[in-house]
Amino acid sequence: MPSLIKNRIFGLTLTLNTLSWAGLILRDDYTKTQRIIMKVYGGLVFLYLFVFTAYVQIADLVVIWGNIDFMTETSLILFMQLAVSAKVLTLMLKSKKIMEVTNEADAILNSEKKVEGQRIIASIDKNTTLFLKYYGFFVAFTIICWFMGENTSTFFIRSKYPFNELKSPGREFAFVHQCIVVIFTGSFDFNVDIIIISLVAVCRCRLKLVALSLRNLCLDIPMNKRNLITSDEEKVITERLRNIISQHKRALDAAEAIKHYLSGALLVQLMVSIVVICTTAYQLAVKKSTTMQSLTMAGYLFGTSLEVFLFCYQGEFLRESVRIWTFRTVCASDVDIALDNRRSSTRSTWSSCSSWTSTMPGAKSKLLPIA
Repeated sequence: MPSLIKNRIFGLTLTLNTLSWAGLILRDDYTKTQRIIMKVYGGLVFLYLFVFTAYVQIADLVVIWGNIDFMTETSLILFMQLAVSAKVLTLMLKSKKIMEVTNEADAILNSEKKVEGQRIIASIDKNTTLFLKYYGFFVAFTIICWFMGENTSTFFIRSKYPFNELKSPGREFAFVHQCIVVIFTGSFDFNVDIIIISLVAVCRCRLKLVALSLRNLCLDIPMNKRNLITSDEEKVITERLRNIISQHKRALDAAEAIKHYLSGALLVQLMVSIVVICTTAYQLAVKKSTTMQSLTMAGYLFGTSLEVFLFCYQGEFLRESVRIWTFRTVCASDVDIALDNRRSSTRSTWSSCSSWTSTMPGAKSKLLPIA
């Protein structure tokens, strides 16, 4: 039996294992037969949870056409389902590429041995775990209130099944289906969101580790009285710079891959979230509801708002990190060129290296002495 997927970031460990058990993500250690079985299993899960649910909700819209209140309730749930479906389907189709990005990032984080680097990783992990707890609370709260609240239909969500859901065994099938849909749709939405947020946070972490390497570029290079470096020391600095530039490029490529694979589904999610936030806020303000119904809508309102906030928060931090560290790494590449083309000007090269790296946040002047 395949072992658990392990990752330095707890959010990724939890969500990757959860979605792999549901067949939505394929593990690297699956055999060819196992991959085929899990693809079929994941496809059936998607059809049951999302395609069939969308079908019964669209059928309900046809039946209740003209009743604005009922149509609003059904449409709201339908749009939520479609948004989650888009994210889950994207994850299923791009799972191989996403796992490649995840595995590469995990290998880099596991190879980090410096104490300060470990602190950076721990800080990012703590940050994403905190988001996971807050977001998970709102998701669980909304699901519980949804089950406990009064509904305008026979079950928990409005739907029209292609059989009589008021008589056995149709009643039992419809009841079980809706329980599974409410629980697992919320769970999958939560897990996919945490994966996206954690992947963006990992890209930030990789850029911070690049910045740390650039700050420590000349850490153990000895100084002589004339402020010169030897040819051997020059080779060491050159190799370090090229490695830093390579790591920086790979981090940017990972961020670009995440953007390319997931931006479409996220755009759909954000558009639906805006509609849901506005509609739910309007219903809370205008529509007369029971206390439990109000708590359900309030929980979903805050959960959706937090979801939008997390995407914007991580995205903005990543954008700012890319802007800052790209400039710094370009400066480092200039030093690399100087080391190749101006070997006689070792003093100038050392001063340039020291001045650029000393501008990095947290740099210590005693590690980068300039005469």
